[in-house]
Amino acid sequence: MKKILFVGITALAMASCTHDDYAPVSKQEQYQAVFEKEFGAVNPNVNWGFTPQQVFTFDKDGKLIGTRAANPNSNQWADYVTVPTKLTDAQKEVVRKWFQNNPNPKGLEVNWSDFFVEQVYKGGKKTEGSKTLETYDILKEDDTPTGSKVTGSNQMDWLFCGSKKDHVNNFNGADGDIMYMYDSSTDCFGFHESYGQKYYDDSYVLISGDQIDPSVAGMYFVGFDYKMQKYDNGNIEVRPDEYYSDWIVRIAPALSAPGKAMRVMVEDIIDSNLTSVTSSDWDFNDAVFDVRFENVNNQNYAVITLHAAGGTKYLTIGGEGDKGVEVHKALCVEQSTMVNTVKDQGVTRPVAIFRIPVAANVNNANDIPVYVGSQILEAKKGKATQKFCVPTDVRWMQERKQVRKTYNEFKDYVRDDAPKDWYKTVKGDKNDFRY
Repeated sequence: MKKILFVGITALAMASCTHDDYAPVSKQEQYQAVFEKEFGAVNPNVNWGFTPQQVFTFDKDGKLIGTRAANPNSNQWADYVTVPTKLTDAQKEVVRKWFQNNPNPKGLEVNWSDFFVEQVYKGGKKTEGSKTLETYDILKEDDTPTGSKVTGSNQMDWLFCGSKKDHVNNFNGADGDIMYMYDSSTDCFGFHESYGQKYYDDSYVLISGDQIDPSVAGMYFVGFDYKMQKYDNGNIEVRPDEYYSDWIVRIAPALSAPGKAMRVMVEDIIDSNLTSVTSSDWDFNDAVFDVRFENVNNQNYAVITLHAAGGTKYLTIGGEGDKGVEVHKALCVEQSTMVNTVKDQGVTRPVAIFRIPVAANVNNANDIPVYVGSQILEAKKGKATQKFCVPTDVRWMQERKQVRKTYNEFKDYVRDDAPKDWYKTVKGDKNDFRY
């Protein structure tokens, strides 16, 4: 977080000076002093909530998850992820009509490796009251009509996600259902066009349901605009009409099921001027992310769901610098932008979900390195911490709201290693939190 620093700590200011008789005070020692000034002496048994977690193991034949991309084992999804409630017919109709009546809409980006895809509408069937008939003229090379028309959606037969073209199974026809994609990507979406036998990943738009109607607020939809090019026996083509309703799907982030992940909350004060730290700096929201561990085909992964970035520093998860994932970039914003921590400031963004390969013996969220610049953020037993671990239903602070004043038993936990569930007692009100 970008800190506003006021109060000097004389002892630290003096200790930071070099002297012939004294060794320089390290950054961690300075941090220990300011942390204990705020919360009290750290109990030597406190481990900050970090404990070994369950590792979900899946075999090469697809038991539980399967190989990379689409996972057909729908009866097992709920064992580790929260499966979204399917859309009602009324919600689908609202979405269809919006895409059919809003040309060339401005879209957004999301960054998910693990997500669900649900069918909403395959075009050419319901065009009453819309501004597009979803039927296109086939044009000659000189732009004159050939006299033939085509219903675009009838030629769209292979939905894929990401630059690797991960096929979304069960979605070729108009009655596709819902599919879980994992270790995939939302960096683009596309379809195969059967008339000209080409793949297109540049004719889609991703729209927030907040833009459409309150009944689908908080959801996300991808619409496709049909196009075609064919270059044998004369060049012909179909140009998109800027209505992205020929094929519409919903995408939803695959959040960990309750109890199947742990939440890490991060504080970046150690990268600040430690001679001047105020109580309002201690909000532990500079990064908020959930961790779930999986073993797929003998490779371990940490599945990271990043909820918030309450700072403006270069903060990475999984490694230092380019070896890690920078939180602002993951959330599709500039580094100067705070995400999901401040009402009426910063921005509100959907979560980011990404996978980090880890060693076979890694099953503790504390082993996922977090860096601010070149400074690693630590959570050592019995030492002042820069991060702690809690269940995924624990809410994080809004900007400048203090953990110790809202979760009023946190100081007791720091000093006494009890209560372990300090996060269950809330003294502040709901306005202290970001949900």
